[in-house]
Amino acid sequence: MLIVFIVNLFVSLLHPIELDSGTKAISQNSEGYESYEQLKEGEKEGVDYRIRYENRDTSIAVFAIHGGRIEIGTSEVVEGLASRGNYSYYMFEGIKSQDNGILHITSVKFDEPIARTLARHSQTMISLHGFSSEERVIYVGGRNELYKYEIKKALTKYGFRTEEPRADLRGEEPKNIVNDTLLKQGVQLEISSSIRRSFFENNDWSRGNIENKSTVYYRFINALEEATSKYGNNL
Repeated sequence: MLIVFIVNLFVSLLHPIELDSGTKAISQNSEGYESYEQLKEGEKEGVDYRIRYENRDTSIAVFAIHGGRIEIGTSEVVEGLASRGNYSYYMFEGIKSQDNGILHITSVKFDEPIARTLARHSQTMISLHGFSSEERVIYVGGRNELYKYEIKKALTKYGFRTEEPRADLRGEEPKNIVNDTLLKQGVQLEISSSIRRSFFENNDWSRGNIENKSTVYYRFINALEEATSKYGNNL
């Protein structure tokens, strides 16, 4: 056991990584924090996490509640899509030097007040998430069937593979923040780590390279904006 510990420690020093979706957070509760109030007791805003948002009074909002270093790449998608279409947006971002997975609150339990207020003032939303997989696949979930249809069609057009989500990633629960909108429905995108890495040059999502977006990233943003604009025109 001692040898295994030493080897793991050595590897972690050589290759520091952030906890990603699909990896259990290391905390007092193996499922992560149960609420934002609980998270605030153990984490400090501006040091461990930050919240970025803007209410632009748009029908559609763009969210990443596991942004920053929690599910890497999701904040960057929010930035790109919100900027392209001038949509309202919200990002809860992990900014710790390590162990950002501890900041993960499930979508059903995520009750940060600014996020819930913005969701409830929006007709619908698209919520960006990540899961750990070397498959290049995107799960399209949520309860907004018309928006999901446009998303799937656009992603396929731009060369991305979509699938129906597995049971734990469907995003269909009424209390899930993605469905806590005026229409009581939204779209939850679960993007594999393989695709999210490819959003950055040389598949490098380290802090030092996060600003260097790849052509894959811009194709992805083009797809989401095309779908969102088309769906939004019918709201």
